[in-house]
Amino acid sequence: MKKVNSYLNEFAESLQKARNSSNRFAYKCNCPNCESKAIKSHLIQRHPTLESISDVENKLLQFEDNWEDPRSGRWNLYTSSKRGINDAMQYPLFCSSHDSSLFKELESHNSVPSSKHDCLLLAYRAACSVRHHEERRMHLYGYKVKENSEDLNGIMFENSRAFIRRMDAVVDNLWNALEGNDNNYMFRMIAMPYIPIAASDCIVDENDYIDHITEQNYKEPLNCYFINLIPDNNRLLLLLGCDTRYDKKGEYKHMITDFPANCDIEYQIFIETIWGILIKCRNWCCSPLLLENPLWKPFFVNYEKLKVNVVLNQ
Repeated sequence: MKKVNSYLNEFAESLQKARNSSNRFAYKCNCPNCESKAIKSHLIQRHPTLESISDVENKLLQFEDNWEDPRSGRWNLYTSSKRGINDAMQYPLFCSSHDSSLFKELESHNSVPSSKHDCLLLAYRAACSVRHHEERRMHLYGYKVKENSEDLNGIMFENSRAFIRRMDAVVDNLWNALEGNDNNYMFRMIAMPYIPIAASDCIVDENDYIDHITEQNYKEPLNCYFINLIPDNNRLLLLLGCDTRYDKKGEYKHMITDFPANCDIEYQIFIETIWGILIKCRNWCCSPLLLENPLWKPFFVNYEKLKVNVVLNQ
């Protein structure tokens, strides 16, 4: 047991050094041809969206993938933390100029999309966040390769590069669509009963990624769909979208088209449907008060187990 604890402590220490290295990296703006340094900005609009679901201390419960973090002799893959609204859901995605100019009009109406262009903007920001998370992983593995050039570190580094290469194509296509050069995206927004949660994510088809992971020249965009959960007064807006060109089996298109309106399902089933969405997300937060809701208690108690099951069954 002492050897196991010693190994975990050494692993945690080396991992923390790698994390610190990846966090210090000067990430560039995701916009094409922009070499400016990215600033930390909110993935979900701070005012009024995040403010509206925070508690009296202006705190939120943020859920995120906490990959490779052994604590107390076990693997905590998915964790939650209480954060103030100024720090919650913040990532270095865009330079200050693009962060302001791209989203100014959308945020003037509280990030509630009123056009396809608005939907594309939300999808673009979500895709850039997924790319950023993988780039952090890549730098982490790159640091570990320098410290210890074992095969596993090198394989994980190359896997991250493969993911980013194809995620770059997703981001580029969304940018072209924002400039009016593409009409292959479909979106649907559904108004649902209010729940104090917010999310913005791009869910990748893991099978599509794994099938081509060893092909270094394979650059076709990853098949994925976009999710945004936007609290808006007394309702929760669900925005779903996908690029129909790469949804070759039509699964995401059918999911978007067939997703039930809130009036079509019982409230408990509606809540469990939201659970199914959140389990697949890596970028979401909620009011800490939701922990006290008895309807949601099973979800929070079993969150890590549910997440692991989703990953294993992909």
